[in-house]
Amino acid sequence: MYCLMCGKLIEEGNWKDVLFSEDPLCQECRQQWNKKKIHFHLDGVNVNTDYVYNAAFSSALIQFKECGDEALKDVFLYEVKKKIQRKYKGYTICFMPSALEKQKLRGFNHLEEMYSCLHMPMIDPFMKTSSESQKQLPGYLRRNMVHEIALKSGIVLPKKCLLVDDTITTGSTLKGALHCLNQQVKDIEIYCVSANETWI
Repeated sequence: MYCLMCGKLIEEGNWKDVLFSEDPLCQECRQQWNKKKIHFHLDGVNVNTDYVYNAAFSSALIQFKECGDEALKDVFLYEVKKKIQRKYKGYTICFMPSALEKQKLRGFNHLEEMYSCLHMPMIDPFMKTSSESQKQLPGYLRRNMVHEIALKSGIVLPKKCLLVDDTITTGSTLKGALHCLNQQVKDIEIYCVSANETWI
């Protein structure tokens, strides 16, 4: 088995690589990720993340999302999958929306692929009313994105919603999603794989 980031043959690595050979990353690549359990509140809702967004995490995310390397889909939740399944048992995963043009360009929903390993119920209830990519916007404009998230027509919301994203930067998309729910769902939690260090 080869590391999906550096390409090293994991079975020929050190004893840790052999012991943890089911991990799609070798230990050298995995250790570059800053694993840190982070908990805070966003508009009164619990938010949990497991990694600090750093260069190594960003590199894997770009390779997956922007370069279409779908083989990386299981890399992000590999270390925390069982914990998430236990903590959010009974919840339905609700994806944060991507700009429609971006999703068409990728040809897949990266969050659906990323979270599919959890084998939990999933829905895609939100849409962006703007085609602008947040990545290109400065922070103060990203915060305005809260007003550019809407519920899709005909969506039936579950009783227990787990709002998920790959990373939380300003929190504007998540705030927009919370605004859309508008008291329709009483039990809401948020999970993002990583968080910008400003949330620590």
